[in-house]
Amino acid sequence: MTGQISRDVPRQLVVFRVGPTAFGVDIAAVQEILPLLPVTRTPGAPAGVLGVADVRNRVIPVFDLHLHFGLLRPDENRETRLIVVDAGQAPVAVLVDGVDQVVNVGAEDIQPVRSAGSVAAPAYVNGVLRTADRLVLWVEPEALIPEPVQMAAAA
Repeated sequence: MTGQISRDVPRQLVVFRVGPTAFGVDIAAVQEILPLLPVTRTPGAPAGVLGVADVRNRVIPVFDLHLHFGLLRPDENRETRLIVVDAGQAPVAVLVDGVDQVVNVGAEDIQPVRSAGSVAAPAYVNGVLRTADRLVLWVEPEALIPEPVQMAAAA
């Protein structure tokens, strides 16, 4: 990307936290937001998968973004959430530290993360939203969740 946003800008982003970083995902990709459910460990699961959870009679893999980003996972608390997202092949529950808000955005609110001569951002980052108090990385679930996790979810 060279100064332009590569995808259509969503109208709303669900803003969540993983460690000190705020992320936003298009609300259209979010199936539901849940408090932390019991997770059944699955030996041999792809890296980052904590196990599976029963979400409304569907068995869905739980993917830990802390492990994906190389962060220590804090103890679960009242703010810990699972965000069930459409990851392309099937839904995946993403473990996050908390969900903060849903924000309305327009194309003028999103800045590209890559420009000529800059260090390339990870492929899952579509752009950056500047709010009054922080920067929010707009992420693409299909690119954020590794393919082996998506394949496990589809199985």
